[in-house]
Amino acid sequence: MALAARLTELRSSLDLFAAQVRNFASQKTSLNAATAFSLQEEYYLEGLSSRLWQVWCGFCRACIIESCLGTTNAAGTVVPSVPGATSEAHVSSAAIRARAKAKPPYWGATNTSLRREPTWGDVDVLALILPRLGPANSATLLAAFSTASRGAKALQIVRNAAAHNNIETAGDLASLRSRYQVFSIGHPTHAMFWIEPVSGDFLVTHAVGELEAAALVAIS
Repeated sequence: MALAARLTELRSSLDLFAAQVRNFASQKTSLNAATAFSLQEEYYLEGLSSRLWQVWCGFCRACIIESCLGTTNAAGTVVPSVPGATSEAHVSSAAIRARAKAKPPYWGATNTSLRREPTWGDVDVLALILPRLGPANSATLLAAFSTASRGAKALQIVRNAAAHNNIETAGDLASLRSRYQVFSIGHPTHAMFWIEPVSGDFLVTHAVGELEAAALVAIS
């Protein structure tokens, strides 16, 4: 599939997500205290944050796998396949090896267990594995994902803190406080509504904008 089609898919999902956030916010008189959120709303926001993270991970995975297998970018330029990348299972295995090993070989084996794959949306992981996988557009992909690093990492931290609510993930979440205008939270999902100081947007909506901008670069 051409990379531009992946952007279309991502935008469709992000638009739906943004609409859900706007609808949620419009029904609240305030979103600046833990008491503003009900338990039911926390359930809803946890699902929303998880879905958003999965969408981003899916986009990154698709872009990298298709770039390794050979594809076409948004300008219509062919991205040639990487030698050894003869199937999705080969790219999957190479990504696992690239995550775990500093030196090649990375290519040659196959993997069909998706749970063994790296966390595709993690920008730190992508910065590690892309140079090792070596798709022809790796520099473009690296530049794209680096522009989303703050937003993507913030979403990852909030989502993980909600999915695995413990002292360690709470510490990760606390590390974000200096970047935003914050209020005391009772559940990790509340941090989605911290304010990004430059734009004045919610953390979550500002991050979504960064993801879309990065995706536009990734397919170019």
